[in-house]
Amino acid sequence: MNNNTSTFFINKDYNPLIVSVVLKRYWWVVLSFIVVALTIAFFYLRYTKPVYESSMLIQLAEKDQGKEIMQIENSTLKKDNISGDVELLRSQLLFEIAISKMNMNVSYFSKGNVLTEEKYHQNTYNVIPYELNDSSLCNVPIWVSTKGKAITLKYQVDGNDFSNTVEPNKKMTNKHFSLMISVVDWDNFNRDLESNSLYFTFNNIALLGERLIGGLEVTPVNEDAKTIELKYSGNNSLLCHDIINSVAITFFNYNEELKQRGNDNILKFIQIQLDSITNELNESKDSLTRFQKNERISDPELANTNLLSNIDKYHAELFDLQDELSTLNLVKNRLKSEPNRLEIYRLIPEMMGKSFEASMVNQITDLNTLLERKEELLTSVNENNNELRNLNQRIQVKIQSIRRSVEVIHERIQIEVNSIQQKIGTMEGEALALPEKKMEYNRLKSLQELNKKYYDLLAEKKVLYAISKAGFTSTNRILNQASFNSESVSPNRKLVYGVFIFVGFVFGFTYLFIKYISFNEVNTADDLKSLLPSSTSIIGSVPQLKENYEYSQLMVHKNPKSSLSEAMRNIRTNLSFVNPNAKVIAISSSISGEGKTFIALNLAGIIALSGKKIIILDLDLRKPKIHLGLGVSNEKGMSSLIVKQASLDECIRKTEIPSFDFISAGPIPPNPSELILSDSFQNILSELKTRYDIVIIDNPPIGIVTDGVKILAQADIPIYIFKAQYSKRIFANRIQELFEMNQMKNINVILNGVKSTRSKYGYGYGYGYGYGYGYYEDDSDKNKS
Repeated sequence: MNNNTSTFFINKDYNPLIVSVVLKRYWWVVLSFIVVALTIAFFYLRYTKPVYESSMLIQLAEKDQGKEIMQIENSTLKKDNISGDVELLRSQLLFEIAISKMNMNVSYFSKGNVLTEEKYHQNTYNVIPYELNDSSLCNVPIWVSTKGKAITLKYQVDGNDFSNTVEPNKKMTNKHFSLMISVVDWDNFNRDLESNSLYFTFNNIALLGERLIGGLEVTPVNEDAKTIELKYSGNNSLLCHDIINSVAITFFNYNEELKQRGNDNILKFIQIQLDSITNELNESKDSLTRFQKNERISDPELANTNLLSNIDKYHAELFDLQDELSTLNLVKNRLKSEPNRLEIYRLIPEMMGKSFEASMVNQITDLNTLLERKEELLTSVNENNNELRNLNQRIQVKIQSIRRSVEVIHERIQIEVNSIQQKIGTMEGEALALPEKKMEYNRLKSLQELNKKYYDLLAEKKVLYAISKAGFTSTNRILNQASFNSESVSPNRKLVYGVFIFVGFVFGFTYLFIKYISFNEVNTADDLKSLLPSSTSIIGSVPQLKENYEYSQLMVHKNPKSSLSEAMRNIRTNLSFVNPNAKVIAISSSISGEGKTFIALNLAGIIALSGKKIIILDLDLRKPKIHLGLGVSNEKGMSSLIVKQASLDECIRKTEIPSFDFISAGPIPPNPSELILSDSFQNILSELKTRYDIVIIDNPPIGIVTDGVKILAQADIPIYIFKAQYSKRIFANRIQELFEMNQMKNINVILNGVKSTRSKYGYGYGYGYGYGYGYYEDDSDKNKS
């Protein structure tokens, strides 16, 4: 075939005629895509686990009324943001604590043909575990079935199968576990077993937490209002609801317990110090009392008021310095082991008014900040986290720095203490000159007052922290209770169906678009005219017949009032306008099967019926058809006539129409091109032009071979045949080539096989005919049309 007939054709411009044809022909494809999409959506929804969601809104607010009343500043409860609480809520630690409080030691499952559903508080039986001896049995399915009135448990451990029989509501013990299975409604339990396969698993809380925590979502809503939204998504609506409730309650309790524990530790330390100083105070009181009793003096006057005043002053200074040393010792003790952030922070009030307050408070505050950051990190990362490692190093560095500062301050104060003690000793030595009784009395009195002062100080602090503990109230509250949604949030049925219908539309219209841009058929005369050069004339269209014939038939004389006859008369009239003096009409097409032989026979017949003498020549020497349509043999014809193996009169044959003769193709020659282009053929044609009014030549298809191009160019009226819904649009390029190569000056086109249409070029009334053959193919391979 010529290359131009095989080139892939693409429609680049909008053509409403093609759009109409594609829609009419392939509308069902769009519907099919939509049906398929809806089917896929149905099965997707049928076999996709529904996802439920439960949410809760909480607000964080902690208040220490005791500290407000006592006007204690630097409260450890004061927070600038809620990021630490958010991370705690997200932590695996808190989630595992929450899960452990939900009594989820056993999980129940129902396995269907496709999906497996977790039965949380919806199971028809209940497993009460007493003891699990083999931890490797966690998360191993234990299948449940019945045998009579007993329950059979089957499971596998280390590749070995085990089976046990359990009586309902009775304890059963084997080497792996000890449990009891409670069944309230035996019939309902059996119905559940008939519809699905049931099994349960023992849970490891850590592994269960890892499996379930993925559905938890914690989102800060308002930093200023300290509101946080908790949301949990899963395949069981009741489980989602209970997990959210448990996480919130666990968080509130854990947070409050952590704060109260710090106050308890401080009060415990103060109480220990009070117990110790109470003994010393009692001893000093007893000593003074015994002295007064033995010496029989109640309040002796000191001889030297100034000496005693100085001794008292230095004792007061010594007391303050010893108090500072006590505080420094407290700091040392807190820093010996792993420091507790709350205990470290509680040191700040101890340093108020001390000489080292300015230097030590800042360092303690920095250490507290580092410890607080470490607590925040531990809620979300493990011990191997790089940031946590760096933070631990910074904490140790800070601790060492504080220890060095304490040592330096301690050494300085100790020097001052030694100096004051030395001064006191000197003054007491001077006081020896005073009466011994007065000096002893003063010593005992001073010791009592010193112990009393220290006792009062500790008692005051105990009261402050006791009030703080009593006044601490956690006003964390739930703003919106955990929602319980029986409707799943995913998959959204309306959305899924909408999306799949849209996808079906997209695929369907994509298919139509591909069919449109690749549409390569001629359908109507108007469509054909838009493809042909402007100098081409469409002289008519021939309707499609309903009946199928094996070969092209001469039909116009049998039914002169048919749409076929009417179309042929219209073509005959148009030919008279094209060239009223025409003697030779040559008919060709692009490929076999377009109906050129059928047109040639019936056009010749309609012209003959008008009274003119006409003869048709079958020059399709490779695939001759004229003799088949007229029902005669092909022993002699154009091939034998050209090579002069037969005379002209011997080859001319008659048809049913008196003025209509024909010459068949004759035996198929080995060199048809040379015969058609020979001078002998031209001589024969000249002779026939003298005998007949019109000579019609049935040329070979010039889209396949070029034998008939010259004859088509030399004819008085060249006719080119296209067939609706058969000829390709790209075949119109062949006509353009004929013009461009100056092989043709004008050409006339007939559209064959038009379906029930009416155009300015011809008529169609729904009749149809069919015949077909392929060039170089068997005749039986194509339906003729």
